[in-house]
Amino acid sequence: MRARGDGGKRERGSSVGAGRRGVLRGVVVGLVMLGCLAGVVGFQITRPAQSGADPAAFVPSPKFFRELSPSFRTAVADAYWLAMVQYYGEHVEGDREFDALPAYVRLVTDLSPRFERAYLFGAFALLDAGEGQEAYELLVRGARRNPQSWRIPATLGMLIYIYAGNEDKDALAAEWYQKAAAVPGSPDYLPRVAAELLTKGGEAEESILMWGQVYATGDTYARDKALVELDELLPPDPEQRKEALQPLAALMTPQQFLTLSSILMGVLETP
Repeated sequence: MRARGDGGKRERGSSVGAGRRGVLRGVVVGLVMLGCLAGVVGFQITRPAQSGADPAAFVPSPKFFRELSPSFRTAVADAYWLAMVQYYGEHVEGDREFDALPAYVRLVTDLSPRFERAYLFGAFALLDAGEGQEAYELLVRGARRNPQSWRIPATLGMLIYIYAGNEDKDALAAEWYQKAAAVPGSPDYLPRVAAELLTKGGEAEESILMWGQVYATGDTYARDKALVELDELLPPDPEQRKEALQPLAALMTPQQFLTLSSILMGVLETP
């Protein structure tokens, strides 16, 4: 019994010692990594801006910082965010070569995935660098990581509408505006934009629903605009129009739906 007890003490002591050594080793590795990081980031941030700056600046992989705690990763992201802004400023006013920009953007957003501003700035900077696909993929990642942000999907919708070459770009842009409009606290104009794009893209049924939402939630201007658009989208036949209006009842109060129906059905009776 005593022998097992002594052995147990030795075993526990050995485990404690190993644990302490592991913690110490982790601290040392962390300090070394932070020392290296401070040197690299400090050099990049404090070096003077030059028009002939190297477009292929060294940017480490996000994997290098995976073992750091979340607070340290955020601090690293903040440091590289400043370095990225400086890098972009140097080259946008100089040689307009942005070889390292995609790596900067990915590093900052991977280490600080909730940093909304980095996605927005990064997307426009990448577009300026001729990296349209990178900008698109960045905003898609940003929207997935930040479901509480309406700015990221709205920006994505805008960029698709302006820059995409797809034949169905209006519908794709409208889809992202719809996602932005669904975020609590998003601006009232987003459903209007989505509805306009759906109308332009030929998505009649979805557009009718979106304009119905605009009528239900918008101000006087928005409701007037919704009435005009709905009148053009709805079928002219009275029975077909009445049927097409029915899905809108779920989007608004009974009084709003009664008013809307009276106006749009009354238009057909106006000589």
